[in-house]
Amino acid sequence: MPKAKRISLRDRLRASLRGWSVGYIPDYTGFHGGLNNIDYGVTVTEDTALRFTAVYAAIKLLSENIAALPKSVKKQVDEGFEDAPKHPAHRLLCVAPNPYMDVFTFWFTGIARLYGKGNFYAIIQRNEAGEPVALHPVDPDWVSVAFESGAKGYVVRCVDPAYKFLNGTYLEHEMIHVMLFSRNGLVGIDPITYNAGAIGRGIATQKFSADFYKRGGQIKGTLETEGELGDDEYAKFMRHYASVANNFDTPLLEYGIKYKSIGISPVAAQIIQTETMTIDDIARIFCIPPHLLAELTHATFSNIEQQNIHFAEFSLRPVCKRIEVQLENKLFTERERGRYSVKFDLKGLMRGDAAARANYYTSGINAGWMTPNEARRLEEMKALPGLDAPRMPMNFVQIGDDGKAVVVDNSTQNEE
Repeated sequence: MPKAKRISLRDRLRASLRGWSVGYIPDYTGFHGGLNNIDYGVTVTEDTALRFTAVYAAIKLLSENIAALPKSVKKQVDEGFEDAPKHPAHRLLCVAPNPYMDVFTFWFTGIARLYGKGNFYAIIQRNEAGEPVALHPVDPDWVSVAFESGAKGYVVRCVDPAYKFLNGTYLEHEMIHVMLFSRNGLVGIDPITYNAGAIGRGIATQKFSADFYKRGGQIKGTLETEGELGDDEYAKFMRHYASVANNFDTPLLEYGIKYKSIGISPVAAQIIQTETMTIDDIARIFCIPPHLLAELTHATFSNIEQQNIHFAEFSLRPVCKRIEVQLENKLFTERERGRYSVKFDLKGLMRGDAAARANYYTSGINAGWMTPNEARRLEEMKALPGLDAPRMPMNFVQIGDDGKAVVVDNSTQNEE
């Protein structure tokens, strides 16, 4: 009797995943309560929202800034952390994630999907040795998340024929999955359709403004007369009225005809105020300072710099941390975790203006916790000989374990 072949846990999980129903995780991306129940006469989808300038600018701003951040793989050593350019993950994150995308396009596309649909998926391709060799981004519309008996998996069904090679079932460790706001910890909600009420108001206001200007800046009204017009008089008047109205001239109302407006003025409709309020809503949804969306009502020369720093600290940093955690959990082996880490460098966005940076560097160099060459590297300047040693003011002394001053011989450093 032949010996039965042993089925691995991996194969059993894959078999279990194939039996799961697509869309097992509850869908939190539809219209749910609040403003989303208000009908503004427009359909809000990712495509229609991107046609609204504030949403387009917000997603583009976030995607480009995160894609442009310096990224690195760090290795922990006795002295702290050092770059690990030879690790396979370094090439995927900093050079080329796959054969058909450059690194900027990969991150820009992934972050745009994250903010447009609430989820960012990328399949991890490994070689026979188990090393990651490629990251393939997947449209969230093509992915179904399943969860059963404590195991999480992903079913990918690509609509685009070019990406058919990605179709299949993937386990948790085979997929990079970054979420924005999530109500169950398994899948992120779609920020656009979830906030469709606020975005729909902006799109409706934009359509109203376009219709208003298309009509020559005129709100609907009536033409009234106490007499009666014959067919000839009516036809003559309408030809004249249509001609001058199309040329934005003032019509001559004959036959006792009077114009009576039955609408409201654009000022009374508060078009401008509504547009400003909508931009503020978009800024809140995507956690962006309004001045970055060209809404400068509350912006001043003294607070814009601080708002830019807040943008890096409160808008970009949390998302970068989400991505770092996913990459560290999925791209490193069990032995490497804790020894290797992924870093998105935000220091460049949080440095402030030239004067603030100069004060920062001066303080660090004079206090001895930064060297001149470290400051030069932050400013993308070449290191110079003799500037790698920390400096200490002459009136400061080091205190030993016995509480007494320690005499430090600086002759060697001074000679250098």
